[in-house]
Amino acid sequence: MNRQSGFTLIEIAIVLVVVGLLLGGVLKGQELINNAKVRNTISKMDELKAAVFGFQDRYNVLPGDSSTAATVVGGVAVNCVTSCNNGQINPWRNTSLVTNHLSAAGFYTGNFATAEINAAPTTLNAPSNPWGGAMFIAFWNQFNVNGGNSSVSANGIYSGIGIPSTALAEIDRKIDDGFPQSGTFRSGWPRLATAGCVNGNAWVVTNGRSDCTGVNLY
Repeated sequence: MNRQSGFTLIEIAIVLVVVGLLLGGVLKGQELINNAKVRNTISKMDELKAAVFGFQDRYNVLPGDSSTAATVVGGVAVNCVTSCNNGQINPWRNTSLVTNHLSAAGFYTGNFATAEINAAPTTLNAPSNPWGGAMFIAFWNQFNVNGGNSSVSANGIYSGIGIPSTALAEIDRKIDDGFPQSGTFRSGWPRLATAGCVNGNAWVVTNGRSDCTGVNLY
């Protein structure tokens, strides 16, 4: 008498349960990783803002804006050479000097000894967000207002590009009002109103882009 081999219904059910548990564990792990990246981004923005205020309080000038940083701050500080001592961190003229001055003064940790004067922020002259984009501080108007950039400049910490729109939405909910066109956290350069990052006054959280950016105004 021939016997047919195969899985019983109980065995198939056990396999399905195991697969479901594995998938659930993977998804939960990815959620934990994304939440950690969100918290890390918020923490880095807070650290930068606190460092700027501390530097300004001690030296009576903004980091990146000092034409005498090499003498006054010392260490590895590089002097600002263009649009200096005007109370603004101008993009790109002195944005890349900010972390150089902060690290030289001991307000920010990181190896920013080599400063690129009049250069756009990169991960060599600025801290990086958890997705690899260069974070920077600037007095600029590249933040979202009704689908475009503002006509008025303001101080802001730009999160750097490469952040999923869903993560920016979570950051916004945690520190502000959850909307990309209002409040202190908004969508910013260079993805002000690009389809896939924001849709009107809402972050795209379904099938959104993975290369969006935000700015924390202060």
